[in-house]
Amino acid sequence: FIMMNIIAFVLCLTTFIICSLTCLFSCIMLICIIHHLYHNRLQQEDRITFIHCINIYSLVLAYIGIIASFNIQTVLGNLYGHDFNSSWCVILGYLPPILIGCIYWAFANQAFFRLCRVVYPNIKWLQSYRLFIILPFIELMLSCILMSLVLFVHDVVYLPKDYYCFVPFTNVYSMLWLVFNGYGNQIGVLLFIYIRITIFLRRQANTQTLIVKQRQERDFLIIRRILIVVGVLISLGIPAMGFLMMAFITHEEHSLTFPIFWFFISISMISICISTIIFTPQLKKIIMRIIQHNRVIPLNGSVIRSIQTRQ
Repeated sequence: FIMMNIIAFVLCLTTFIICSLTCLFSCIMLICIIHHLYHNRLQQEDRITFIHCINIYSLVLAYIGIIASFNIQTVLGNLYGHDFNSSWCVILGYLPPILIGCIYWAFANQAFFRLCRVVYPNIKWLQSYRLFIILPFIELMLSCILMSLVLFVHDVVYLPKDYYCFVPFTNVYSMLWLVFNGYGNQIGVLLFIYIRITIFLRRQANTQTLIVKQRQERDFLIIRRILIVVGVLISLGIPAMGFLMMAFITHEEHSLTFPIFWFFISISMISICISTIIFTPQLKKIIMRIIQHNRVIPLNGSVIRSIQTRQ
């Protein structure tokens, strides 16, 4: 029992550190992207790409901030026995499933934009800047409505061993509802888009110009990358599904369920932040420009000093 408490404490503290770093990283990326959008004239495609990035980093920041608060509450609760049950507790327990659902919808939005460029290039409003600003808010409202079921059945409860509110893994049907609406719908949309574009490109293989073909292949490559990222994130959720199956069979929750669950969630969120840079050429250019700028300044300074010395 003491060993389990020590492991849980270490996991929660590690998760809190990862979450803090992820929050800092997300804030820096948001500042860089917004600054670049404000000070540069960009093409429509680049503007929409940066809107997707702002959406992802904003959602990750909000989501990981709540997860960090959960884990620090567990650490403080175990050390000092504080009770964090309050009127805000249930609301905070209700928000993470909504935010994780919106994060996966953000990936679906990226794929949808590529679908419109490849399959429906003549329908301009489907590729408009405003559409992809409004879409995340519509998805947020939809997620709030779908996830509200756990509030109506009062399954978001205070967990006295973890010192925060959430849906216990022993409430299997509510957890399955959260998983289905947090991951299932979005993955279904992504797979549909991938299949739709695959069929379209095979039918159009010999009828497109070289320039159009290259653009379509680039868009299709981006969707493949999105699927790879989502696939990695889902694989990080396998431990949680294992605990869910254990809770369904034994009707009991293991003491390390949530510490392990949040640890893998924190890993997946920092993976999203890094992979977004790696798989977004426009964002990678901004980062490379900042790195090169920071390298050039000291060099220029030393050159100037050497010239002044010679004079």
